[in-house]
Amino acid sequence: MRKVIYLISIYLGLFSSAALAQVIDDSTELVYGPETTQYTFEKYIKNNNITYFNIDTLLKTNHLWDPVAIERYYYQNLGTVGTGQQPVFYQPNEIIGQDLGMHAFDYYAKTPDEFRYFDTKSPFTNMRSVIGGNYRAYLGIDFSRNVTENWNVGFNFNRWTIDKQIGPLQSRGDLNVLSHSYDLFTDYTTPNGKYRVLANFARTYHRVYETGGIKDTTSVLAFEELFDYEDEDINLRNGEAGMLRQQYHVYHEYKLRDLVQIYHTYDFTNQLNQFSDTDVDADTDQPFFDKTYVRTDSTGDLAHYAYHQNELGLKGSLGAIFYRIYAKRKDIRYAAKYLPQIYATSENYAGAYARFSPIENWDLGAGAEYLQGNNYKLYAKLETPYFDAEALSQQNAPSFFYQNYFGNHDFWRNNFGSENVQELKGKAKVAIKDYLFLAPKASIQVISNYLYFNEAQLPTQASGVATLINPGVEWKTRLGNYHLDGDYVYTIKSGSDADLFRMPEHFFTADLYYEAVWLKSLGVRIGLEGHYKSAYFADGYDPVTQQFYLQNSFEVPGYIFADVYASFRFNTAKLFLKYRHVNQGLIADGYFTTPYYTGQQSVFDLGVSWSFFD
Repeated sequence: MRKVIYLISIYLGLFSSAALAQVIDDSTELVYGPETTQYTFEKYIKNNNITYFNIDTLLKTNHLWDPVAIERYYYQNLGTVGTGQQPVFYQPNEIIGQDLGMHAFDYYAKTPDEFRYFDTKSPFTNMRSVIGGNYRAYLGIDFSRNVTENWNVGFNFNRWTIDKQIGPLQSRGDLNVLSHSYDLFTDYTTPNGKYRVLANFARTYHRVYETGGIKDTTSVLAFEELFDYEDEDINLRNGEAGMLRQQYHVYHEYKLRDLVQIYHTYDFTNQLNQFSDTDVDADTDQPFFDKTYVRTDSTGDLAHYAYHQNELGLKGSLGAIFYRIYAKRKDIRYAAKYLPQIYATSENYAGAYARFSPIENWDLGAGAEYLQGNNYKLYAKLETPYFDAEALSQQNAPSFFYQNYFGNHDFWRNNFGSENVQELKGKAKVAIKDYLFLAPKASIQVISNYLYFNEAQLPTQASGVATLINPGVEWKTRLGNYHLDGDYVYTIKSGSDADLFRMPEHFFTADLYYEAVWLKSLGVRIGLEGHYKSAYFADGYDPVTQQFYLQNSFEVPGYIFADVYASFRFNTAKLFLKYRHVNQGLIADGYFTTPYYTGQQSVFDLGVSWSFFD
């Protein structure tokens, strides 16, 4: 308890200093702040729909730092921050060509479309630090400034250090995750406004010291025997998986006139995914690996994926109509450590996009992309103040990793065909003043020739069809200073391949909170947030291949967990305190996110962030 009080006092000191630094100047007034610092994304520039956003000063997400919580629990991970994760509900691949096929750590690698490009009237710095229970920590630094009125530069840095929750060898310092990432970006426009260039570079090195999950030696699965956390035995002691990704991206455009503009993008990505076990124990590790092809004493597997991509296009606007047409070429290389050859291929694309915006807040966009051969994507999206609707028809190529791989414990060579998906989504928007907002929603997906990892942890292609229907509703209610926000999704599956898609029948998240301003300037939000999934046979996880796979032996029980939090804001400084899994021991001693991986046990988290505008 003394340690917690000491940490709070440190954060409150920083909190006060940051706030005073923003208030006390020669004029005792804030000259620069969130209102004078704006940002946009490349997609708005590329599609001639330039929209700038102010820095977020709300407390809505201040208490969220776990990626799964940030994504409102729509992802399944291995119970702790930074471990492998995948979407709970099926998501079509955004790339219709061949990608690497290893996505468990993608969240931690910033992609070009996620970069914010700023327009600042003064240097902008944001720093965030989180100290979580069980020795979990995060540090993030964002910086941006205008060199001139039309030239901005900036950088970001992120660091995660997470200790093991299950089976650590010591009370502190037995790492589960160590992740570093940094990036640089710039945005320049010529004084006459005709030429604009955006560029960024990002590097991520994400390391996970894999546990392999809890080692269960009982003949009959007993959940109550698997919640000893630090005292549990684990399957791997020396296993380490990782991803190193470097990305370079440039977008530039030249405006001849409103109707005719030329643009070009260049991307280079270099990615390494590896798994190693420097000391394979014949009695413990070897049974987990099941089979070995090259070495019995150690493992050092590696998959390498790199590509250059160029996109050249024309775009323009005529009143309420915008168009964009383009051609794209992608040159790719793929290799695995023990494969006898390097796979090199080139992909040629053609595409078009159009948007019609007849009145304010009404947008209809539609696009098509064709990959030479037979893969394609057709999509459309309608956005209005009253409802949104989306449609997608897509055929995408199988990933390199699914087709060919040779590691110390896995080998396959396949000739899979393309996967097909048809998708419709819709959401209505109903508001009754500021007391109630309802958003009934539904999606339907029809998937054929589905690519997945089977019960033997091998890539497989199904030959049938599955139909997934997900009706649901989102809502926000308000009574004075009290609020209740929620999200519910129901799952209906049918078709010959329906059982290949493992999703909870009921998915529910709610946030009950009080929000107000105290003493005229102190923003406060105090809440109770909970999440529930019904029982289902969640996919298992193979740390060697970094793949989630189908399993039928471990049904993850339905469970609701709750977090209590309090967030505070004074000027540009924010503080949060959070008690995770406050109901542990009331219903059960824990829960599972993935078979043999327990969810977060009860811990106390503390975080502070502050922004500077001078």
